[in-house]
Amino acid sequence: MRVLFLSWRDPRNPRAGGAELYTHEVARRMVARGDTVEWFVASFEGAASEENLDGVRIVRSGRQWSVHAQAYRHYHGARQMDFDAVIDEVNTIPFFTPLWARIPSLILIYQLAREVWWRESAFPINAVGYAVEPGYLKLYRKTPALTISASTESDLRNLGFKAPITVLPIGLEPLVAPAVPKERLPTFIYVGRMAPSKRVHDIVEAFWSFGHGRLWLVGDGDEGYLRLLRRRVSSLGLDGSVEFLGRLTADEKHERMARAHGLLMASVREGWGLSIAEANACGTPAIAYDVPGLRDAVRSGETGLVVPPTPNAMAAAMAQLTSQSELYERLAAAGRAWSATFSFDRATDAMRAAIEDAVAARERQSGTRAAASGP
Repeated sequence: MRVLFLSWRDPRNPRAGGAELYTHEVARRMVARGDTVEWFVASFEGAASEENLDGVRIVRSGRQWSVHAQAYRHYHGARQMDFDAVIDEVNTIPFFTPLWARIPSLILIYQLAREVWWRESAFPINAVGYAVEPGYLKLYRKTPALTISASTESDLRNLGFKAPITVLPIGLEPLVAPAVPKERLPTFIYVGRMAPSKRVHDIVEAFWSFGHGRLWLVGDGDEGYLRLLRRRVSSLGLDGSVEFLGRLTADEKHERMARAHGLLMASVREGWGLSIAEANACGTPAIAYDVPGLRDAVRSGETGLVVPPTPNAMAAAMAQLTSQSELYERLAAAGRAWSATFSFDRATDAMRAAIEDAVAARERQSGTRAAASGP
């Protein structure tokens, strides 16, 4: 197949995250299976306008808020006919392919923005974004959809989506858990972007309520939010207990995950929460807020604990996790087993099948129209 991906970032982008990792891993596997993949994304400082990444042709133009218009300029004409299908990847703002694509279009959406608008954007952009998101997503009601959680599938159905929705398997590279002991003191870890929508401040509050041990914060992000977090840590008297570790290598991250007793996640919503699967693979259960995406990534009481979205509820679960050894061992073992079922190869199989179905459906539709207009 010849497939075009439209997205706002690629893995080289300094602000790349889990969505870009997922797309890259699937796209490069498609190339390895003989497909041709082009990935159109926004540019960034120092980026080449074109690049080959693991066989995937990356084309860059525009910036975060102009890449959508640039994609239309590049592909709305004859150029799109070089492809069998286009994947419209939605990260806050879509590419509106149902309005201009003449080839089969699929929407790839990891999560709705909803509450994220209020946390990540200033007024009045947040209010406008929150208000118009359901409207522009309804343009895709007849477009085959790809997502990674039952929560997002339910959100799309509630918006009136009628076309097939494929819930793609989570991808995870084979991971050998580091052979390191758990920390002597109760130790918790957060891994992800430092951003208001991740509610890392709730994690700090929960750790303060828990009352002892250590907290590792792994990842980088908005400098203003990091300053707020550091001030809050100091005001709570936690300077000696909370470490800001920044971005770590994969090996360093997995070692910290394996040494910690629990991973903490408090986002307002997620597509899934890939760090949960990674921590599980390292033998570490997660405590997560009961919000879309996170409730899919944690099987509460089986692989980890899902709690009401408050710091006090998270602190209570932290106490439960570290005081009940039988529960802990059961959660850790089940989480490790579940994470072993995640595979980018399976994710690629599912995405390719969905693309093939969309192409076949368009061909059937075209054949029906031709027959109806025949002599």
